[in-house]
Amino acid sequence: MKAYLYLADGDVIEGESFGYEGEADGEVVFSTGMTGYTESLTDPSFAGQILVFTYPLIGNYGVPKVVMQDSHLVVNFESERIWTRGVIVCNEAAEPSHYQSQQTFSAWLKKFKVPAISGVDTRALTHKIREKGVLQGKISMRKIAPKWKPLDLTKVVSEASLNQVVQYSPEKSLSSGKTIALIDCGVKHGIIREMLNNGYKIIRIPWDMNPLDLKEKIDGVLVSNGPGDPKDCEITIQHIREVLNAKLPFLGICLGHQLLALAIGANTYKLPYGHRGLNQPCQDVLTKKAYLTSQNHGYAVDRATIPSGFEEWFINLNDQTSEGLRSKTKNIASVQFHPEGQPGPFDTNWIFKKLMK
Repeated sequence: MKAYLYLADGDVIEGESFGYEGEADGEVVFSTGMTGYTESLTDPSFAGQILVFTYPLIGNYGVPKVVMQDSHLVVNFESERIWTRGVIVCNEAAEPSHYQSQQTFSAWLKKFKVPAISGVDTRALTHKIREKGVLQGKISMRKIAPKWKPLDLTKVVSEASLNQVVQYSPEKSLSSGKTIALIDCGVKHGIIREMLNNGYKIIRIPWDMNPLDLKEKIDGVLVSNGPGDPKDCEITIQHIREVLNAKLPFLGICLGHQLLALAIGANTYKLPYGHRGLNQPCQDVLTKKAYLTSQNHGYAVDRATIPSGFEEWFINLNDQTSEGLRSKTKNIASVQFHPEGQPGPFDTNWIFKKLMK
């Protein structure tokens, strides 16, 4: 069946439908990762978006069986469901080959009602996005131009966050005796797994809950990644200010980096097409050491607005955008990239150990 990707600039791209036969609209963004399509699609930071894969063959190793580690914690995905609203690929591998494969890519998309299009020149589409910036798009089986309505992505964080408190404990042999409150703005499960591997007990709380209201004693606070515009998370920003005033160790990751910046008085802005992939080079400003990082974000911190008392920690070597902040006097820090993403593969997971030092 034919399927069409309509873009807000008037372009129409034709391809073949696979996955769920339905319609979807969202921001059309691209990712440069050569592997990891299951991790990408289950990353809550993609909520509200139609994802274009630049790598030409997707689905070749199929989709494995979901393995649960704990309550609402998956071992081999980044969450319990697909978050992207649609998928665009050059070639879909209809017959996967991998010993762990339990279903095809198409069947997995169909299960979560995610429409997809194959047979698209995704590199040409990526060039368009790089030149014009992120575009609103719509996947449809009908050859009728849609009537465009502005996308409302102001509630994507509340949709991506778990709306209950869940606790996780590390193996006894790994336990550090420290308890971290994790503000879940759409957390990748890899962050929770990495924190447990570093011996922290985790109390995962909803995005709009104040960690200082917990009855349990906490030794630090971590704010996760998540989708959307950080300025839509006003209540989280206020809670971060209270945490900083309480002088607790603090670490922000991705959206958490942007929220920390807003909490201390800096500004954020939307990038033309964002950073999404496994190959973003970042440099420690102090040591000048470069790291290979995994990223998925569409907003950035305005470097010129960082207040006194804070300094830049990392910068992106491709476009010089902010990739990290740290307090000059307190244990408060943040990174824009994903230290648990392991593209290096273990370049930056030391950042989790730094939280309690």
